[in-house]
Order: sequence, then structure tokens, then C-alpha cells
Amino acid sequence: MKSIIKIFFLSLVLLQACDRIEAPYINEEAQNAAKGVVYLSESSVIVDGDTINFSNDNSTPPKKVLAEDYTGILCGNCPVAGIKLNDTIKPGYGDRLVIISVHAGFFANPCPTGLACSGSQPAGALETDYRTPVGDAWNNFFGNSAAGNPNALIDRMEYPIRQHIKFPSVWAARIQERSVLPSKFALRIQNIYDSSSRGLKTAIQARSIGTNNGNYKLQVVLVEDNIRDWQVWYNPTRYDPDFIHHHVLRASVNTSFGEEIATGSVSNGQLFLKAYNANVNASWVQEKVSVIAFVYDADTYEVLQVEELKIIP
Repeated sequence: MKSIIKIFFLSLVLLQACDRIEAPYINEEAQNAAKGVVYLSESSVIVDGDTINFSNDNSTPPKKVLAEDYTGILCGNCPVAGIKLNDTIKPGYGDRLVIISVHAGFFANPCPTGLACSGSQPAGALETDYRTPVGDAWNNFFGNSAAGNPNALIDRMEYPIRQHIKFPSVWAARIQERSVLPSKFALRIQNIYDSSSRGLKTAIQARSIGTNNGNYKLQVVLVEDNIRDWQVWYNPTRYDPDFIHHHVLRASVNTSFGEEIATGSVSNGQLFLKAYNANVNASWVQEKVSVIAFVYDADTYEVLQVEELKIIP
């Protein structure tokens, strides 16, 4: 009888030990609430008191393509490549081609301390630092600047065997190849922006098209378009104070490589919702700032769908 009593009390102790949660444990729901985000469903979220709702949509959008142009204000061959991408290739695709200009590496280190500075540039020229922590992280991971600028990633295809780094001569063909693929995901973005506080609330809904199986992440970044600033040109070398820098990567909203939204089997029509608070830097022209979101395969880094929306329509 004493043995039975001992076993009973030992069982109670073990059960209590299993139930105890040691501080400082915070569950995901509490973490979201601390950020001002409360998810009501896969289609509705409250962000700092504002409710964002996504209506039902079962349409199949076209596959959109992400081109990441790795560049720098001291890269004299980069302006021609950037103009080719923005002025020659993009008009044929419209919003089906989303571009991020990533200033990173040797040629993005601004003057006067930048190692690529010749010393002959005009006073005050080439001093804007467009580098970002997220851009540096991508550049270091994918090895773009080490391969020589200008180059790009097109949907991050063919990683990691260095074939993922594409040079301007093949950009048009690779973008065309990607644009005709079937869509695996649909993406929608909704923004609420307060121009006085420069606070941004953004929500992104991803929807699986067909059955998918894998590990999927969502990346959200901010870009600024149409920045007039200095740029070096080669052949001959000259310093242009009025170069238009397009789609410049400004910041990540959800870390340098995003966050997981799904793993394993994903059914047709399955929804995933993420929402965030962000601030728009006072030095950025808010009318030219956009949210870019993309879903990618976390194992291969292949971008499966991308979407872009201005914070001020």
C-alpha cells in the first residue's frame, strides 16, 4: 500500500514539473501583441488599433519576377546596366517585373573614404551611403559583389552553384523564362500609412495556388524610387549629379531573410497572413516608397512570387 501511495505522489510531482513553464517564456501570440499585431483570422488582423481585412479572392495571378540589381554609386559600368533593366526590359512587363536595386560591396562604399574613390570627384559628390544591413547580408550570402558588378539575381534561380549570379547580357532572357512559369502563390499587400508620424502598418496575405510541398518564407522590404543623386560613369569617367536611382533598397521589415510561413504540405487555397509595424525614415521621399514582399523556397532560395505596393497610392 505504501508503494502505491509513493507512486501516486511521484506521478503528481512529475505532472506538475511537466506543466511548469520557466520564465522568460513568451509565446508567439504574446510576441505579436507586444508589437501591436493581433491576428483575427487568415484574412483579418489588427495592427495598432487599425483593422486590415482581405476580401475573398480565388483568382490565379500571373507569375511575377523579382530582379535584384547589385550596384553601387562608384560602379561606372552600373548605370548602363540599370538603365537597361529599368528603361528597356521593365516596360515590357509592367508590374509583373519587380526590381530591387541593392547597393552593396566595394563600389557602394561612399566617398571620401570609399576605396573606389578616385580623389578627382567634385567636392561633396558620391557621399550618400545607400548600403543597408539587409543588402549587405544578401550580398555576403549570395556573393554578388565578389563576382563583379553589375550583376543581378533573377528570382534567385539556380542558387547555390554560382549560376544564380546573372550578368546583364542574359537578364532579358532569364526574366522571360521566369515570367511564363505557373504561379505557386498569390500575394496581396495592404498598407496604412500616417504621413505625419511616418508610421507604416502593412499586412501581406499569401495564398497557395495548387498543392505545394516545401519550406516557405516571406520577405518584406522597403524601397525608394526615383532618387536623383551622384553616380560615376565610365568610358569616359564622369561624375553625374542628376542620375536617377530606381527601386533602391532601404530597409528590411522582417529581418534579412524573412520569416517562415509554411512548412510541409500546403493545400490549394491555404492562406497565410503576416502584419508589421515599420517607420519610414525622415530622409526618404514618402511618396516614392513602396513595400515589396516575396515568398521564396527556404531550401533553394528560389523566389516563387513577388508583389509591390506604394505606401501612398
